[in-house]
Amino acid sequence: MHKRSIIFGMVLGLVFGLFVVGIAFKIAAPTMFFKEVSSPYDFDKTVTLISDRINKQQGWHVTTIIDQQKEIIEYGGEDVGNVKIIKFCNGKLSGEMLEDDVSKSMAVKMPLSIAVYEKSDGRVTIGLMNGYLMARLYSGSREGDLMERVVSDMESILGFTHFRYTIF
Repeated sequence: MHKRSIIFGMVLGLVFGLFVVGIAFKIAAPTMFFKEVSSPYDFDKTVTLISDRINKQQGWHVTTIIDQQKEIIEYGGEDVGNVKIIKFCNGKLSGEMLEDDVSKSMAVKMPLSIAVYEKSDGRVTIGLMNGYLMARLYSGSREGDLMERVVSDMESILGFTHFRYTIF
């Protein structure tokens, strides 16, 4: 009888623990995977400043800037306000990342993107993926080392906002 109680308690604890971890993950996921930082500048100046800083960062260049607001309206959507997506690349780091077949799937996240958007209250916000989390997920691998270099460059590019990656 005592052995059954212990086993039942362990199974119940495991189920409860998985449930709590699932809820915690659901609550934390939006801030874990995506980062937002407020810009001290207006929308157009923020887009220009980020683009210029990318192009001045050694090895990096802007590949395109997508006017998402225009695309949405042009193809039947409702006006969402100012939204631009800055696509950018570092050829050397991209080449290192994609040189092995094992890591070619990383191409799905290339080129990198930063979104600049104006929220309904007028605040200009910069949105991006959490590169720090990605680097941690791949830590100890060649991919993780490359991602850490990207994280460092991204923090430099967004230095005017005092942005630093964190896990949350």
